[in-house]
Amino acid sequence: MKKNDFLTVAAFQCHITEGDSQANLEKVLETANLAEKQEIDLLCFPESYLHGYFSSREHALQHAIDLKSPEFANLCKRFSRFHTTTVLLGLNEVEENRIYNTIVVIEKGVCLGRYRKAYTYSPYDYYSLGREFPVFEKKGVKYGVMICLDSAYREPAHLAALQGARIIFCPSFNRVQNDAHMLNYLQRKSHFISRAFDNHCWIVVSDIIWDKAEEVCPGFASIWNDNGELAVKAEPFQEMLITYPIPLANLREGKRVRLFGNPELFELVIAAYKKATRS
Repeated sequence: MKKNDFLTVAAFQCHITEGDSQANLEKVLETANLAEKQEIDLLCFPESYLHGYFSSREHALQHAIDLKSPEFANLCKRFSRFHTTTVLLGLNEVEENRIYNTIVVIEKGVCLGRYRKAYTYSPYDYYSLGREFPVFEKKGVKYGVMICLDSAYREPAHLAALQGARIIFCPSFNRVQNDAHMLNYLQRKSHFISRAFDNHCWIVVSDIIWDKAEEVCPGFASIWNDNGELAVKAEPFQEMLITYPIPLANLREGKRVRLFGNPELFELVIAAYKKATRS
C-alpha cells in the first residue's frame, strides 16, 4: 500500500510550562516540524497546552488569546511552513470577557475552525461552555474534537459522529491529586473504549506529563480503533509522539447501525430522558 492509502494521526504526550506560551509554542513548532518530516497528517496537542490549565479565572484571563486578534493571526502564520501536517492546538480563548477552553485547527498557517469544551467542573467552572460541535476534513475523511472531560459523556463524540466524523481527537490535561480515585478510572480507559465502539470512530488522545508537588499525570496518550481496541499508547511519564497510519479504506467503512441504532427506540429514549429529567 502507498502512503496516500493512509491517514496518519499522531498525539503528543509532553511536559508543559504553565504561563509561558512562548516556550510551549516553540515546543509545538518543534514537534510539528518532526511530524511534517514523518508525513503525519493530523497532530494533536494536549488540552490548553499553549497557556496552561489554571485554577483561577484571573490567571486564565491573563493567559488567554482572542482568535480575532493580530496576535493569533501571527501565531497561525508560524505554521505556514507545514504543508502536510494539520495541528490541533489547545489554548485559553477570550471573547467579550468570556473564557473558553478551546482547540484550534491550524492548517498551512490558516485556522480552519475551533472546538470549545462542552463540560467543566470546579474550580474550572469559570469557563463558558461550547455548544457547537464542528467537524473538519482531511484526505476526504471527517474528524471531530472533544476535550478531556467531554469524553466521559456521550453527547460530544456522538454529535461529531452523527455529522460523519470517523476520527475524534481528545486533547487532555489529566492532572489530579496523587491519591485521587480518578487515576484508577483513567487507567481503565473505559470511556475511550465506549466512545470509540458506540460511535464507530477512532479516538486519538493526547495528554500532559505532570510530576510536581501533590499532583500527578503520568500521561494517558493513546490511539483506539473504531472497535474500541487499543492501537498504541504512550509510556507513563515519557515525552513521546505516538502515531498510527489508518487505512483510508477502513475509514470509509461506516457501521451505521451501531451509530444510529433503531430510530423507533431512539424516540423512546428521548421520551424516557424527558421524563427522567423532570423528576
